[in-house]
Amino acid sequence: MAYKTLTYDVTNGIGVLTLNMPARRNVLDLVMRLEIQEVLLNIREKSDIRALVLTGAGGAFCAGGDLKSLQDTPRGAARRERVRRTHIWIEELVNLEVPVIAAVDGVAFGGGFSLVLAADFVFCTPRAQFCAVFLRAGLIPDLGCLYLLPRLVGLQKAKDLCLTARIVQPEEMRQLGLVHEIVASGSVVAAAMKFAERFLDASGLALGMTKTILNRSLQSDHHTISELESSGQALCVDSDNFRVAMERFLSKKSPLFNWEKYQN
Repeated sequence: MAYKTLTYDVTNGIGVLTLNMPARRNVLDLVMRLEIQEVLLNIREKSDIRALVLTGAGGAFCAGGDLKSLQDTPRGAARRERVRRTHIWIEELVNLEVPVIAAVDGVAFGGGFSLVLAADFVFCTPRAQFCAVFLRAGLIPDLGCLYLLPRLVGLQKAKDLCLTARIVQPEEMRQLGLVHEIVASGSVVAAAMKFAERFLDASGLALGMTKTILNRSLQSDHHTISELESSGQALCVDSDNFRVAMERFLSKKSPLFNWEKYQN
């Protein structure tokens, strides 16, 4: 399907979603937000996608929201409702039941920074720059930033990044645990794709349920998580992936999903 603001391709079970408005540094305008939501719903409806790579075209990841369109929205409650509706898709991205790998080159500011936080793994180049830039424009962080960031780095560091609206370089992002790996310029998408391929031998059901339950763990009590674990485990035991894994185990073969084989 053709999109106006992005491209979406699937290769061997790996989806690649590319924000594609390089002249505007891939700003998140209203059309792009709706198109991202359409892609995410498409992935949810299909079981053949094992991982999603999220990146930006033209030497930028995403410069953030479209401030002009925000200014042009109706005032008061109508403006709040319009903004709320444009945020719905970010929760879909966070809870997508496949690993999401961000490949970041250039700026990831504002809403682009929130996209990075929504990913499960982040690869970036040395020229990447990250910034919760919102306060520079007199705005509060959004698109899930105020929810995700303190859970990822702790409350005090989240205050540091949000209240100062300072630019964060790749090495600091890596030390914070927000960047998985820094790779050479020009190879970030290839590195993310190679990493995504590691999940092709995993159980899509087990991956998805593990991610979903982990996403709920910090706001749920032990009993609730135990119930989710029990339900999820029952489904997994009935799956073909578990049957194959048991056959390989009993015949003393190595598991199909074996992270160590990729370490060389």
